[in-house]
Amino acid sequence: MGDLTKNFSLVEFLVSSKATELGIANTPTPEHRRRITQVTAPSLQKVRDLVGVSVNITSAYRNPQINAAVGGSATSDHPKAWAVDCNAAGFSLLAFARFVRDNMRQGQPLEGMIDQLIYERHRTVHISFAPGRRGQVLTQHGGPKSPFLSGIVP
Repeated sequence: MGDLTKNFSLVEFLVSSKATELGIANTPTPEHRRRITQVTAPSLQKVRDLVGVSVNITSAYRNPQINAAVGGSATSDHPKAWAVDCNAAGFSLLAFARFVRDNMRQGQPLEGMIDQLIYERHRTVHISFAPGRRGQVLTQHGGPKSPFLSGIVP
């Protein structure tokens, strides 16, 4: 049981192996904490409810120092507390990314909720709940600095 939603706790959005490795506190500002509690966690709960299995957060909020240390983009939604990298129990990353994409389509439950979905091949599924709500769907085949392809590309 979570303290933010039925299935998620605040600690899941703050855990960072890089922060632990570097001895850096990954403490959100009050505004970032508000975003996590009022937007990001409830939105991820909606994804979890739809997929019907556990969703494991591998990275969420990263303060700017941690984001830089992991090679994150300067424009990343992680330091803004809008983004979550995750996977779903029993789903390949590709299948999970496709599931989220399919539920973002017009008339589907996640329509208008997701700003950006990135299938980071062999690493994670990145979901941003930033207020832009572009509905952008991308694939990144290589490492963090590799180019993005439009859509979900196996």
